[in-house]
Amino acid sequence: YFARPDSVIFGQNVHMVRMALGRRLAQDCPVDADVVIAVPDSGNSSALGFSLESGIPLDHGYIRNHYIGRTFIMPTQENRSSGVEIKLNVVKEVVRGKRVVVVDDSIIRGTTSKNRVRLLRQAGAKEVHLRISCPPTLNPCYFGIDFPTTTELIAAGKNWDEIAAHLGADSLGYQSIEGMLSCMDKPEGYCTACFSGKYPVEIEDRMENKFDMERC
Repeated sequence: YFARPDSVIFGQNVHMVRMALGRRLAQDCPVDADVVIAVPDSGNSSALGFSLESGIPLDHGYIRNHYIGRTFIMPTQENRSSGVEIKLNVVKEVVRGKRVVVVDDSIIRGTTSKNRVRLLRQAGAKEVHLRISCPPTLNPCYFGIDFPTTTELIAAGKNWDEIAAHLGADSLGYQSIEGMLSCMDKPEGYCTACFSGKYPVEIEDRMENKFDMERC
C-alpha cells in the first residue's frame, strides 16, 4: 500500500503487481461503463490494469493535492472528512453525464470513499461504480497500520450492497483473496490477516498489552 510504483517487493515490481490486480478485478467484477478513473496515487496502476482488461477508456477524473497526507490515518472523523475535500478535485468534463468506474486500493472506514462518490455526483456523473483492488478489510491490523478495532471497519459490519448504499455508489466490487494472491509470484510470503482473520503470529498478548497502554 505504501510502496512506490518503482519498488521491488519479493522480487516483483509494485506497478506490475498492481496492474495485474486491476486486470483480475476487471475479470471478476465487470461493469458496463464509459470511463475508468483512479483514486490517485495508489489506485493508478490498478485502474490502468482494469482499463486494459475491460476495454473501458482510462482518464484523469480526480486530481490530487500532493500536500495533503493520508486521510485514513488522520486522528478524527472530522479531520478525515475535511481532508478529503482538500485532497482531491474532480475534473468535471471527464465525468459529467458518464458511467464512471472508480478504482481504488482499499476501503477502510468508508469516510473518504463516501466523499469521493459525492464529489463525482456533484460533478454530474451519471453512475458511479466502485471497484477495489484488494479484498474487504474485515479485521484489525496489529502490525503498524492504523485500523485497530473491528467497529471502525465498514466491511466488518455491512455486506457489499449495504456498503455501496452507504457510500452512494451504484455498485461495489472487491478483489477476492484468491484473486489477489494469484497476482503474486510468492503468495505465501504475504500476511492476509486483515482480510482473512488468519494472523501469522499469536496476537492475544499483543492485544491485551495494547489495551493496557490505552488505559494508561
